[in-house]
Amino acid sequence: MSLISTRRAGLLGSAALATALLVPATPAHAGVQPGKHVFKMSAPSYQKTDSNGTFTGQVNMAGTVGKPAVMAWSFRTSPKVRAIATGKMTCKAGHMQLPYHDSHSNVPVDYFWHSSVKDNRRNKDYTLYGNCTFRVKAGGRTGTANLGFRFNYSLFDGISKMPPKDDEMPTPATDNEFSSDLEITYDS
Repeated sequence: MSLISTRRAGLLGSAALATALLVPATPAHAGVQPGKHVFKMSAPSYQKTDSNGTFTGQVNMAGTVGKPAVMAWSFRTSPKVRAIATGKMTCKAGHMQLPYHDSHSNVPVDYFWHSSVKDNRRNKDYTLYGNCTFRVKAGGRTGTANLGFRFNYSLFDGISKMPPKDDEMPTPATDNEFSSDLEITYDS
């Protein structure tokens, strides 16, 4: 659990602590209501690059009308993050709504992490999260980095038999569907 997650749990009480223990590795600002990306027939893919890396997501909307869909995703650390890494990383991903987990141990920091989340349904909100830990040296100091990300999304095919309720209609993409945080705990 990150330092910020621990601090947040202390401020918000035991319910937040239980959540933090059950869902480790979410970005520190994960409690903020972020936007969501809506996969549609006209927009079946997503990509965002920030200072920590590049995240992509893709759903074959046309091939799964009326059926659960697979959301394929990837993440690769940025050159800036790779420059401070001194060892390999361990990465774990999970999902807030679906029984999904993925993990990789002892992989290079430039590893192209990719996986697929099955059984996504239309007109539901979903959250995928991931975290990588690795040793770093930054500014002459050594420590352990925790790189967490969160991706909020939903699917809308536009031709389902049951249209979404007005308050569930797809919203335009915002700049905060994906977020990542890099925290470094320096050695004493």
